[in-house]
Amino acid sequence: MYHIKQDKRAQTSVKLICEGLSKCLEQKGFEDISISDIQRASGVSRSTFYRNFDRIEDVLALMCDGVFREAFSLGYANISEAVFTTWFRHAQMIETIVSIKRSDMLYDSLRRCAEPLRESLPLGNDAGLFDYLVSIIASSMMGIMVTWVERGRRESEHELKSMILSSFKAMKFIGIG
Repeated sequence: MYHIKQDKRAQTSVKLICEGLSKCLEQKGFEDISISDIQRASGVSRSTFYRNFDRIEDVLALMCDGVFREAFSLGYANISEAVFTTWFRHAQMIETIVSIKRSDMLYDSLRRCAEPLRESLPLGNDAGLFDYLVSIIASSMMGIMVTWVERGRRESEHELKSMILSSFKAMKFIGIG
């Protein structure tokens, strides 16, 4: 897990580490990246890395959280538009997550970052209903993003949204929705 202090110095180091991982991903696959590679690309020490992260996957998890926070802060008309529009800009990260078989990162990240959605959903104060709804949304979006990558990212953003709507209509046929 990541454990980042809120002081400016720690925040700067974390930003450099994330940028370092992004640079490394441009050059090689995630499995081939070492902490030393991230050190060289970011300019931070090994001890600074371990002060903030337990392992390299934790950097990727933090980056996922950043994408979801970005999606939920931009004021889109609905959740799916926010998530898919934002993630289309970060498609390389989804590819990395799928390639290392860690789609659970997408699920966990969306669940961690969903709290700002609570007030915009028509659920009243039902915490249980909110938890289940967020799980359904997270599972669906994770599955859609993984399938999109596995299919070679063939669909455009518009085509993917259209397929999703058609899929939800088809779910009525099987008794869901």
